[in-house]
Amino acid sequence: MKIKTIDDISLLIDNAVEESTEIEYKRSFADDKQKLREDIAKDVSAMANANGGIIIYGLKQKETIKGHAVPEGIMPISSDCMSKDQLAQIISSNISPRIKDIEITHIPYNHDGGLFVVEVPKSQTAHQNLTNHLYHVRRNATIEIMEDFEIRDVMNRQANPPLSIEECGLYKMKSTGTKTEYMFIAKIANVGYSVCQTYKLNVYMNKVVTYCDIKFPSHDGFSYTALDEKRLKISCNCKEPIFPNETLEMGHFKLIIPHDKEKCYMSGLIIDMIIFYPGGTDDVAYIPEEMKYVEGRNEIDALLGRDNSIDYPTLEVEPSKNN
Repeated sequence: MKIKTIDDISLLIDNAVEESTEIEYKRSFADDKQKLREDIAKDVSAMANANGGIIIYGLKQKETIKGHAVPEGIMPISSDCMSKDQLAQIISSNISPRIKDIEITHIPYNHDGGLFVVEVPKSQTAHQNLTNHLYHVRRNATIEIMEDFEIRDVMNRQANPPLSIEECGLYKMKSTGTKTEYMFIAKIANVGYSVCQTYKLNVYMNKVVTYCDIKFPSHDGFSYTALDEKRLKISCNCKEPIFPNETLEMGHFKLIIPHDKEKCYMSGLIIDMIIFYPGGTDDVAYIPEEMKYVEGRNEIDALLGRDNSIDYPTLEVEPSKNN
């Protein structure tokens, strides 16, 4: 999400976008200088210690029936109260270590002032609020003091670089007189600062059918399991390290579908993916029919109607010797 203009702000208000782990609304800055420094350091460090995100200063909030905060209106912050340079200096001098790659945008509103948008990256180490020497983290729409184990986990992010599923697709390769051949490819990115040596991609199809053949590029590094009558798991193990800022392709297995079954198979197909790496996972689902992505395990399970389901492997299927 990029918030750069007043139109972007209006969209947040019009669509009642709720506060979350990755977006926070602040009406104004504190009047007391010490409180101002403490609050800003807490807000920004907590966002970096969590998943990164956006903090918008200059938005009035209201609570919904469910208790979630949504933006209600613009409360422009006077230029006499804060400037972009002042805000950057407060952030850099009150958080240790300094957070790299923070972006601050000032959006003018009227002669009264404007809004400040602070884009905070997910950090590779834990950041301390120097005004009170505490470590904070953002959980959903609240900020809490971090436990010791949480600080240790965050500090280990650099040792265990995070991987991300950037995109995927089912690509039509060829069509014969009776069958169509698709290839599945997912792009995995290393968004950390060190090499990731070990990882695995699980691909789940919400359709298990006898007429769909699966062909792997080799016998090494792949397996597939029918978890139940509506869920097929295909595991793809890593074959090479992923370096920082590098993107690699995984999968490359083929689905071969009879022409008369192709429309039925593709209708309602959901490809659910989990990339496992030391220290975490990334969960993304893809709906080929709609060319749409859904992110986050809770959202994906709700999409699949699996909110309370647990996978218990029931049948191991060996790849065909002809593959």
